[in-house]
Amino acid sequence: MATSLSTYLTEVQRLLHDANNVFWSQAELTDYINQARNRVVRDTGALRTIQTANVTANVETYTYNTTLPNGNVTMDILNINLFWGNTRVPLYYMPWTDFNAQLRFWQNYQGRPVAFSIYGPQQFYVGPTPDQTYTIEADTVIAPQPLVNTTDIDTIPDPWTDPVPVYAAYLAKYKEQSYGEAEIFLQQYRQRIQAVLSGTMTRRLFSPYIMRS
Repeated sequence: MATSLSTYLTEVQRLLHDANNVFWSQAELTDYINQARNRVVRDTGALRTIQTANVTANVETYTYNTTLPNGNVTMDILNINLFWGNTRVPLYYMPWTDFNAQLRFWQNYQGRPVAFSIYGPQQFYVGPTPDQTYTIEADTVIAPQPLVNTTDIDTIPDPWTDPVPVYAAYLAKYKEQSYGEAEIFLQQYRQRIQAVLSGTMTRRLFSPYIMRS
């Protein structure tokens, strides 16, 4: 079921026992809710989208903002496919240290990229350095758009919305310097995140015909 900002506000107010916004204004709680939504997506990857872009000849470094259509809200890149003729070639992911050692040794070498690596929070590399322009599709995690009006509907789907009010309550209590209560909400948030992950990432088989140990 889609969750609106109004629903979030009601849930947070109940958790804080502040139904009339005596201690926390609606605007303040809205800020905490939007922060909580970002935290949930960072912790779970609940919002994913495939973005199509290009890598160009003799360029190995790319920034999210200037390369990806939704780069300004891209949190992470999970996978990259490269289009080569009529084929879609998945690139290997390599940690930066391995990528730097294995695919950047020859400075002038160019070819079809076979791997990518994430460098910092907003850059990715492809290697070898492209010898021509290639289209890629990036499997990405994106930040949710802020909720502003009480009627705004969250793009985070159920059940990933469940931990949001608890983390918002944690932020409110932390700001109040009620650290003991804040810690309780933070523990509840972690429990709810784990419950969501356990309930949605099971029941999948690599193959119904192959037994895996």
